[in-house]
Amino acid sequence: MTEKSKLQILKQKYKRKWKYILVMIPSLSLFVLFGIYPHLSVFPMSLYDWSPIRTTRTFVGLHNFRIMFTVELADTIDRAGNTLLYIFGLFAIQTVLSLILALALQKNTARNKFFRAYFFLPMVFSSTMVSMIWAYMYDPNLGIINNILGAFGVEGYPGTYLFSENWRAVILIVLVHIWANIGYPITILTSGLNTISGDLGEAAMIDGATTWQTFWKITFPLLLPTLFRLSLMTIATGAMASDYVVMVGSRTNSMPYDTWAAYMYKQTMSSTDYGGVSAAAVLMFFLLAIASLIQFLAMRKIENSVLG
Repeated sequence: MTEKSKLQILKQKYKRKWKYILVMIPSLSLFVLFGIYPHLSVFPMSLYDWSPIRTTRTFVGLHNFRIMFTVELADTIDRAGNTLLYIFGLFAIQTVLSLILALALQKNTARNKFFRAYFFLPMVFSSTMVSMIWAYMYDPNLGIINNILGAFGVEGYPGTYLFSENWRAVILIVLVHIWANIGYPITILTSGLNTISGDLGEAAMIDGATTWQTFWKITFPLLLPTLFRLSLMTIATGAMASDYVVMVGSRTNSMPYDTWAAYMYKQTMSSTDYGGVSAAAVLMFFLLAIASLIQFLAMRKIENSVLG
């Protein structure tokens, strides 16, 4: 190949590259304008005392952050505790349950395909619809859960308010979240399981390994990268969860609990203190970034130790 032909090929590649870039510019511009910029604008907003109904903004520095750790310290601790409980409940219950279901539905049989679609079906429903249904089911007198417990002779049911305790309210909402979204982790884990060669399990069985030993020594280590990425997504989703907390809580006429994201949502809707809400969002960003970094390093260490 001559130097001239090489130069022509490079020019063609360069022109093709710029065609792709030009095609991406409109959508990328919209993403920057409506996606990245609003998120980045939260950081300077947290340093001001302002609301959308005023034309002026007053620079207050870290005053909004000091309020969270002085005047609103008790509420800040409660919101942080509820958020951690939500994340832990979502991570523990959803990860274990989705892994069990993915193992059970791994084979591509007609029955398994039906159940995969069955578990994925709630994801097509809006969070508003799901919240209204479950809020009715949690109703002290008319809800099916109270009536089922009463039918089995459990004292106090129906009539018992399931959301009377803070920790129980958060866990009950976590269960709603899992019911509505478990189809996604099942799909991810099923895909991860199908990438593992079945020959490894068959060889282990021939060597006398039990089903549990095959899973623990072969399947689980090879599935760790998928579990790791899924856990990062689960923690981020739990930290930012607000829809089910707000809507199920409002339907049950009790809001003694608030996750961090739910608090920001309600403050944005009912308050004009956008500087304080922005400060809460910035604090949540840094806490979530630190937690994700710690989890990333821990899971990386576990993955290296297991896979060698």
